[in-house]
Amino acid sequence: MKFAKTFLDRLRVFEQFLCFTAFMVMAGALVYDVLKRQFTGSGAFGAPQLGVIGMIVVSYIGIGLASAAGSHYRPRFADKVFPPKYDALMDRIGEFGFALFCAFMTFISIKVSLESYELKDVAPVLRNPIWPVQLTLALGFGFVAVRHFLYGLYPAIKPVSGESAEVPSAEQVNEILHGQDSTGQRP
Repeated sequence: MKFAKTFLDRLRVFEQFLCFTAFMVMAGALVYDVLKRQFTGSGAFGAPQLGVIGMIVVSYIGIGLASAAGSHYRPRFADKVFPPKYDALMDRIGEFGFALFCAFMTFISIKVSLESYELKDVAPVLRNPIWPVQLTLALGFGFVAVRHFLYGLYPAIKPVSGESAEVPSAEQVNEILHGQDSTGQRP
């Protein structure tokens, strides 16, 4: 169970890095476009499209961050169908079911990305291949599938709603990535 918790902590830091980087690309492209319009009267070629690509990456990788924080949407209409003594079992079934759904979506996303790669599909303005952008959908769903599969195996590591939504401190990141605290000691 400790391995799963450490793995999920590292995955969350990686997802945060990807989202932050994509957000900076998105914001940078749009700010540059606005400033260029103000000073030259014309926008930066492809900046809005680059901003949209950044937003897509943030959105699909952000699915995993919402899941890591326990703040993703979950239907609750069936919560009272079974007696409370079955809650733990139903939670596990729900985690495995959601993991299976996300694994299926990962498969479909990879299939679509491969098709775009084979067809050499490109974006209309920038003429860049679209398969890497489509692959972020598979990445996001894949991360969520793994996360919820582990939540099903080890219910104790599942976050309480909103529990891990905060950005970890430098000390926490060091501990997550290197297995040691800020003094260099292993916990």
